[in-house]
Amino acid sequence: MEKLLKIVVVALFSVMMFAGTGWAQGAKKAPEFNLTDLNGKQITLSSLKGKIVVLNFWASWCPPCKREIPDFVKTYEKYKDKGLVIVGVAVSSKPDDVKALVKQYNITYPVAMASGTIEQDYGPITGVPTTFIIDKNSNLVPGGKRIGMFSEGELEKVIEPLLK
Repeated sequence: MEKLLKIVVVALFSVMMFAGTGWAQGAKKAPEFNLTDLNGKQITLSSLKGKIVVLNFWASWCPPCKREIPDFVKTYEKYKDKGLVIVGVAVSSKPDDVKALVKQYNITYPVAMASGTIEQDYGPITGVPTTFIIDKNSNLVPGGKRIGMFSEGELEKVIEPLLK
């Protein structure tokens, strides 16, 4: 019995030691990505370290994707100076259609065409929209993957505590 107690104490101590590192909370590094936005600017995850990143996979033909864009734009404009970056990644879409939607919806955050690599690294992406939330240390936020759209105000509620 004494031996079992020692094992339990050592195990608890180990968990407490790693609690601040993210290990105990299930933190997992987000895969690095290298995208080129529609303006020709390179976007990499490593260049965004220290920011909260919302990585949103969407398609130009997807009605739920289009419905969440205005709220994403509003949230981005509200929090971009506080450390939020939204990166729109268009999948299964024609570049001209994506550019037209960026203009139509006045999307102010960076938008890039998907490369097969990012879809594999974060996927498989089985439906759109699919969104990943990445913390300031480039970790995927536990529970921070959503398949399906965010309704108005939901994204703000998710990212606000992460920005503190």
